[in-house]
Amino acid sequence: MSNLSDLEGKGYSVERVSGKNRFETAAAINKEAGTASKTEAILVNGLTVADALSASSYSAINEVPIYLSTDDKIPASLPSNIKEVTIYGGTGVVSPSIESSLKQKGIKVKRISGKNRYITNINAAKELSTSNKNFLLVRGTSTSKTTEDYPDAVAASGLANKLDMQIVLSHPTSTILETREYLSTIDGKALILGGTNAISNKIASNLLTVGDMKVHFIYVGQGDSTLIQTPNGKNILIDAGKRGAGDDVVCYLKDNGVKTLDFVVATHPDADHIGGLIDVLNEFPVKQVVDSGKAHTSQTYLDYLNLVDKKDIPFKVPKVGSYLNVDPLIDIQVLNNGEGYSDNNNASVALKLTYGDMDYLLTGDAEAEAESNMVERFNVSSEIYKVGHHGSSSSSTPKFLNEVAPEFAVISAGIDNPYGHPDSEVINRLRGLGLDYSTIWELNGEDVVVSTNGNNMSASSSPSACGSEEPAPEPDPDPIPDPEPTTGKLDITNLDLDAETVKIKNIDSRDISMDGWKLVSVDGNQTYYFPSNYTLKKGATVTVTSGRNSYESRPSVLQWSKAYLWDNNGDTARLYDPQGGLIDELRR
Repeated sequence: MSNLSDLEGKGYSVERVSGKNRFETAAAINKEAGTASKTEAILVNGLTVADALSASSYSAINEVPIYLSTDDKIPASLPSNIKEVTIYGGTGVVSPSIESSLKQKGIKVKRISGKNRYITNINAAKELSTSNKNFLLVRGTSTSKTTEDYPDAVAASGLANKLDMQIVLSHPTSTILETREYLSTIDGKALILGGTNAISNKIASNLLTVGDMKVHFIYVGQGDSTLIQTPNGKNILIDAGKRGAGDDVVCYLKDNGVKTLDFVVATHPDADHIGGLIDVLNEFPVKQVVDSGKAHTSQTYLDYLNLVDKKDIPFKVPKVGSYLNVDPLIDIQVLNNGEGYSDNNNASVALKLTYGDMDYLLTGDAEAEAESNMVERFNVSSEIYKVGHHGSSSSSTPKFLNEVAPEFAVISAGIDNPYGHPDSEVINRLRGLGLDYSTIWELNGEDVVVSTNGNNMSASSSPSACGSEEPAPEPDPDPIPDPEPTTGKLDITNLDLDAETVKIKNIDSRDISMDGWKLVSVDGNQTYYFPSNYTLKKGATVTVTSGRNSYESRPSVLQWSKAYLWDNNGDTARLYDPQGGLIDELRR
């Protein structure tokens, strides 16, 4: 709209309230608002804005007019009916001579001030009686170096009136200690006006510290699960271990007071990360699911997607560089997702979590390729590092660790797992950065909680109560010893990813009971347990089938699943004996 006629031409009724200058305009506004007849008035310096902003809550809520003055002259527009004046600001902005002149006129004068605009604002807030404990947090300095420019603050007084809230001023880049101390006495929440250029998240965090942020690393065996509880009571769950760990994760969440999950993050489609999410999604209301965008054909992944769809949970694949907005006190930036990766692990959603001066880095199973991309694009420096891929040597490369420069590392891996996680090479890399046994924590059957107030951190661990095994029953008086576990010489002779078949041959000199044996799709992260009553004869070959055309015809064919389990972009078949020993593997 170029002028008023444009507005009028569109049917708007337009009236301008103004005067020759800002002082007369303020008086005209008071007259228009019907407050000019009041006997009480507020007086502020008309050449600055901050004190007027501090006064605006009281003015709006109590319908008291604000008049503007220079630093040493009473405004000519001040009505003769005024009996009481409250001056907002120190003597440097409204001089003692004005105060004296008002008193000589028989006007009762009160001054609300402090050594700077922020302390004046605090003292003004203390004078205001509101029914709402929440408050508006507004930038208290101009965005311009040459003019008094407060783009977000213009809405503050009207909003304060509507919501019955006080207005609290904040410096955009510095923490005002007096403001922080005052806010610590308020049992309410902040409504921040403006974006992060007006008040940065770090400053908001420093001002609005209402409690610690707790990051729970939950023991789920050979898998991952992390619960983030933000200072403002929001809950974010990242992964939930394999399918069998779901009940343990649900138990842990309940024990820690979780009733709703604001975000559930599925870092990538491997079963040891998303399997347990199925129980979690069935048990808790979830506001949004965040996914890597990396598709998979495994039954676990399909079950997870179907459940999200069935429950109509908002589903999002976040862009790299974007933020998850859940709590104004913290930043959660997405450093990696599944875009451009053929490998599940590198497709992991990676997050950098910042609260005050403390950073957490959570990279899922991201390996060297993804780590390199993150270093090129982002500042990955973090005090707390969740070690990638359970401590595999394919992750936590020296270059990446040098950029992260962690002070504390947490490793989630199963006790005596068959992969050798964490790899001793990774432990040595961490030690090379100055970490030691006191700052490298392996879960090893315990849950670890790393808490921070935004300035310092503390860590604690406790046995995993939810994941503990039931006590073994008392043995019979004359127990029969278990048979010795069996192993043997078997060979994976063929892996056909398209046909979803694996051929395994017994090259031993004897028949082998397959009870306790398992076949693993590494990239698909699926496990097939051989039937306990199945024996592979000496010299015989068995084909393990999956997919739509799978079938079973013993002894030569076994059916794994009707789901497509192998990654057609490349996968590895591994065969383990009952002791967890790797007998053979084949990559395609």
